[in-house]
Amino acid sequence: MNRRSFILGATALGVLSAFGTRHWFKAAQGQLLAGACSDSQNNHYVGAFDQSGKLICQVPIAARGHGVIDHPNKPGHGLVIGRSPGYVAYEVDFIQGSIRAQLSPAQDHHFYGHGQFSPDGQYFITTEQNVTTGQGLIVIRESQHYQVVAQYDSGGIGPHEALFLPDGHTLVIANGGILTHPDKPKAKLNLDTMAPNLSYMDIRSGEIINSTTPSHHQLSIRHLAIDSSGKVYGGMQYQGANTELLPLAFSHQGAGPLQPLNATAALWRQMQQYTASLCVDNASKTLAISCPRSDMITFWDITTDSFISQVQLRDGAGLARASSGIVATSGKGKAWFGDKSEQVFSNIRWDNHLALISS
Repeated sequence: MNRRSFILGATALGVLSAFGTRHWFKAAQGQLLAGACSDSQNNHYVGAFDQSGKLICQVPIAARGHGVIDHPNKPGHGLVIGRSPGYVAYEVDFIQGSIRAQLSPAQDHHFYGHGQFSPDGQYFITTEQNVTTGQGLIVIRESQHYQVVAQYDSGGIGPHEALFLPDGHTLVIANGGILTHPDKPKAKLNLDTMAPNLSYMDIRSGEIINSTTPSHHQLSIRHLAIDSSGKVYGGMQYQGANTELLPLAFSHQGAGPLQPLNATAALWRQMQQYTASLCVDNASKTLAISCPRSDMITFWDITTDSFISQVQLRDGAGLARASSGIVATSGKGKAWFGDKSEQVFSNIRWDNHLALISS
């Protein structure tokens, strides 16, 4: 298997000196919230803050990050993956504010910005594209040194986020359906023929055991959340005409079709054909979906799949479930802690996603 080897130790730490001075503070024990971010000079970082809104670290990275994933075997550590088409991912120690490892896709692959550890913590799994063929891939690495041990066809084009069901071996994959190429990173090459799907893979064999499609072939499935019962929620980005009005979020469980969440046409119109992050709070039976184009976070009742309410957060996108409840971040530098408080971080623009890091 042709792949780039990962880089450890001084080589990974050398990224810091190449992209500026690192900034870090000793964190208190407990949960941190981490996300990729940039500053007004378009320098890129991954940063973390605690639940009081105190910035714990801001670590320079070489390229814009996207998803951040908590490392189940290393308290205070997480991985940040480059935004699609991504060619680098980092393991970050958020307590010390340092990069501990760097990994890259194979020579003819790129990352889609998301990853997930297996429930037993033994493997790290990324969504990738084979640039030569355009095929979506699920790539499995062992979680100690990130060496590739297997790769499977994702069941479609453009796999974005992938999460495990509670059974521990079924991987749910959001195949967005959009063909891209790194030479034209802004171009969507197959809008007329795109074929998104939600696929279920048995990670033990790579077999696609179920696959279902949205109601319109231009509804690109992007991000997922799964509740404690195994019900899957998905957020979509519509690639068709601006005048079209379609539901942008669904639930799915079992073998049936995707079920649109219950909301008014006015709400779907307000969401402007775009969703970003999803997050489930099982304790309150609530799903949050961010809509940065609309400057709002929406909340849904997962017992009825129905819209509850919304809050305004300019360019709000990142979502995570902390002990204090759902937390959101924005591209304008804010962190929103529900009805409790807001924190504004100077010269920080948070990216689309937020993760809870156990420290």
